[in-house]
Amino acid sequence: MKQILRIALLTILCSLLFCSLVSAQTVTVLLDGNPLTCRKTPVIENNRVLVPLRDIMEPLGYTVIWNEADHSIHLTDTDSSIDFTINHSYATVNQEQVVLDAAPRIMDDITMVPLRFLADYSGASITWQADTYTVVLKTNDAPAQPAYTMADSVVYIQTNKIQGSGIILSADGLIATNYHVIEQASTAQIIFRNNTIYQGAITVVGMDPQADIALLKIDKTDLHPVIPCTDIVAGETVTTVSAPNGNRNVSTTGSINGFTQDIISMTAPIQHGSSGGGLFNADGEVIGMCSAYSEEQYFAIPIQKVLAVHQTMSLPLNGMKNYAYTPGAPRNVSYTSQNGYDYFTWEPVYGADYYYIYIASQEGGTYQQMTNTALHNQNWYWNYPYAFGVSLPGSNGYYIRVASVKDGVICSTSDPLYVPQR
Repeated sequence: MKQILRIALLTILCSLLFCSLVSAQTVTVLLDGNPLTCRKTPVIENNRVLVPLRDIMEPLGYTVIWNEADHSIHLTDTDSSIDFTINHSYATVNQEQVVLDAAPRIMDDITMVPLRFLADYSGASITWQADTYTVVLKTNDAPAQPAYTMADSVVYIQTNKIQGSGIILSADGLIATNYHVIEQASTAQIIFRNNTIYQGAITVVGMDPQADIALLKIDKTDLHPVIPCTDIVAGETVTTVSAPNGNRNVSTTGSINGFTQDIISMTAPIQHGSSGGGLFNADGEVIGMCSAYSEEQYFAIPIQKVLAVHQTMSLPLNGMKNYAYTPGAPRNVSYTSQNGYDYFTWEPVYGADYYYIYIASQEGGTYQQMTNTALHNQNWYWNYPYAFGVSLPGSNGYYIRVASVKDGVICSTSDPLYVPQR
């Protein structure tokens, strides 16, 4: 019985070894249509193709230098230089850091690197044909360039505090994001769609903290700016592009519920990390900047409001750690009347914990604080499309004021808004 078991196990092991060898032998490499001999065949791990670095890059005209001291590799050709370090998920291309989708590894004394990186930065056209398990290299074609998409205009921002997103407003390095993304930050790095990493100087050139908007300037050119569109249509299909939970270049789709001059309500889902991302219409034009979400609602700031922020500052990013912000009075308080009620809204105040509402029967009269009967206190919260409603039948008109409250202290109160007799 034991002998039979041994034979069965040996048969299984041989079968597995045979399958492994056959699987390895099916991966081939073609250079300009001709088979390329590699000292180690490409392998597939975690849905990523790893290829032998020297066997691929030397036929493409690169000089490959191995540094035993720090396990780094330096590659050069007539136009570029590339540096790797074994087991590090970063590379340097022409002195710019880029992120790898898999770290270089040593396998059987051969350096293996992700095919996707070589396809983007080798200067040759390199593709993976999954159906035939073939790596195809072409040196006689121009390098394949990725299509210019909405994601090219959205960046991932990682500060020493939190992570978020941003949208590129100009080719020479103007980027918009939410104020809360850079609040109290002292350092940050910006990662672009092509995986290049910017770690240079970042200057805050404009802010409207109360509206949760910040404008950043970096020392980088040839970027892909968004194409703004100020026309917003309720019900239109929209797409968000951002980095929710640090996952870059994530898109979600939905439609516009409604909007005001201060806020866009949409059904396209966003999450933590989406702040500062782009909201695009069906034509790929940006109509808003992702900003906040609640249980079932997702919000963006209209791009027109973002573009209206003046670039009158020159504050190094590390100055944000000492920047003091206090919520101001609610702006743009307005109302609409229907079915015997007056419904009120205003621009949401970033940093306000809640609001107090005051009502007076006449100009210069005594204001009475309104009680939120649903919560059994005097705290009111911003909501879309309206924060609260009032019904005063037979009223001769009245005045409303709204105060922003932080840590139980009134920060500032809006000017009176007159609501005439109905």
